[in-house]
Amino acid sequence: MEKILQIKISIVRLGRRVVKNYVPRWIIFSIDLFLCLIAANTAYFFVSSLQPNGLSYNNLSPELFGILLVQSVYFFIFKSFIGLVRYSSFKDAIKQLQVTMSCVITVLLINRVDYYLFQHKLIVDAGIFIYGFIAYSLLFFFRISVKRVYEIINSSKQPLKKAYILGTSVSDVAMAEGLVSQNSGSFNVIGFININENKTRNRIFNLPIYDLEQIKNSTHYAKAVIVSDDRLQEIQSNSSKNLVSQLLELKIKIYKLPKLQDWDHSDFKNLKEIKIEDLLQRNPIKLNNNKLLSIYENKTILVTGAAGSIGSEIVRQLINFNPEKIILLDQAETPLHELKVELNKNYPDLLFNSVIANVRDKKRLDEVFKTYLPEVVFHGAAYKHVPMMEANPVESLSVNFKGTKNIADLSIKHQVERFVFVSTDKAVNPTNIMGATKRAAELYIQSLAYNLENNISFITTRFGNVLGSNGSVIPHFKKQIENNGPVTVTHPEITRFFMTIDEACQLVLEAGAMGKGGEIYVFDMGSPIKIIDLAHHMIRLTGLTPNVDIKIEFTGLRPGEKLYEELLADKELTLPTHHEKILIAKASHQFDKSKIELLTNLEENIKKNNESCALDNLKMLVPEYIPTKKKLIQNN
Repeated sequence: MEKILQIKISIVRLGRRVVKNYVPRWIIFSIDLFLCLIAANTAYFFVSSLQPNGLSYNNLSPELFGILLVQSVYFFIFKSFIGLVRYSSFKDAIKQLQVTMSCVITVLLINRVDYYLFQHKLIVDAGIFIYGFIAYSLLFFFRISVKRVYEIINSSKQPLKKAYILGTSVSDVAMAEGLVSQNSGSFNVIGFININENKTRNRIFNLPIYDLEQIKNSTHYAKAVIVSDDRLQEIQSNSSKNLVSQLLELKIKIYKLPKLQDWDHSDFKNLKEIKIEDLLQRNPIKLNNNKLLSIYENKTILVTGAAGSIGSEIVRQLINFNPEKIILLDQAETPLHELKVELNKNYPDLLFNSVIANVRDKKRLDEVFKTYLPEVVFHGAAYKHVPMMEANPVESLSVNFKGTKNIADLSIKHQVERFVFVSTDKAVNPTNIMGATKRAAELYIQSLAYNLENNISFITTRFGNVLGSNGSVIPHFKKQIENNGPVTVTHPEITRFFMTIDEACQLVLEAGAMGKGGEIYVFDMGSPIKIIDLAHHMIRLTGLTPNVDIKIEFTGLRPGEKLYEELLADKELTLPTHHEKILIAKASHQFDKSKIELLTNLEENIKKNNESCALDNLKMLVPEYIPTKKKLIQNN
């Protein structure tokens, strides 16, 4: 008999790492077999008590060992001794019942054959049923006893946190059953929170069902709520969206389990507090994988800005579509090295090259194109910090506009099949240099797409802020909260669109595959979010109270900053695509031949570092660009 040894397991319990040793499975098998021996002897004892020869308990007859042999066979068939006894659940009880009933039925059949052939039985039929009842009871009692002892020992080390289950649906009840039966190790479920207006029952598993008002009015409510990922998404997408905010206001911590279909045994040991990304996460994206495979499979793909938040995630997403090779181009040495180490570790079979280069250096870029001959280009390299670019306009023009022009021109020269430009919502009716330079780059890309002599599909993608990206507001707020504040918000009414990094990059790949050339793809960013609400959520997620534990200060709008962002320009129209989250923005303004001279002058002024003339050229190139100060004067 093979020993199934599992030496240790690491269980993460809210930041604690606890190492446990498993009992070898052959010991569990031996205990189960010994319990069945007791059950068989007891059955023989009851049967023999009815016989004229008197009582017999220590019966080690061949018949008894025959019953144990049958029982052992079913132990192995159903693998009933494999699971961890201390985590026994209802499923284990069912498995023990299957084992015992199979044994009883088999012995009954053997009795029939034995009696027909030899006028003999292993045990009288009534004794078989007595054996089955006692064997199942002992096997079940053994597991429940071990589980209960383990729970008592565990709870004595650290008191369990009282917690509610959010919701009373079938999946919520299933989650509660799993938490209770699998022993969550950290939580004691004391009830359910009803989120529906109509309450049809008062208790589930003999646990009370509370309304949120009851919890608010109680002085001794639990400080934790457990919610499934499915339930959290449902709450975020309907009118009860502010339920999470109300829980956070009560300083109730929210812990999340994965989707119901993804649960496994260890998930109940790994409940994690929700993050701000969970609160802003929308429905998962469905990609047209067949279409994406046809575009990206076996292709050499160049990604500029590959070491950045967006660029690196585009690289990770591309790996799923089996490219021939990925060229990682960035000027930032350390982040590019870190990405290289990550890819070598996680994707040892991936072919890629790390290239240090600046998108402003056209000669160096030309060498890269000649060396690697990319077939698809994702251009994500850019300067993106609005206040910094306001202070350094020529640098912004040099990278965001001229750098884009360099990559696009070389894509034509080296006959690239597809060019995908990553733009921003700040390019719409721009009030800052960063947005204006991105808009100028969009116009140039469109001009190349409209040139019938070019056989490249030039595609532009435009979306808003990305959660957790380098330099975004969320890491900034996290640092401020860790330092006990204050959390700084520029204006109480400022709003922004947000999207998770993986969601944004998936849509970039999808748009890049569906584009035929010249389109500006706009992503459905959902509803804009007030930054002040974001700050409140993040403070409450740490268990603190805004403006009590952590102060919020308003610093005023920064140079070039808008109160709100737009995804579509005023004169643009949107058309639907086959993907519900991707629209096409049809721009009315085109980059015609009259702009060629202006473009040449802009390039020359960038080279000469002539800021004044370069900005004049930019304003003529992007007529909708109105700097913040000028716009404020017009509005007044």
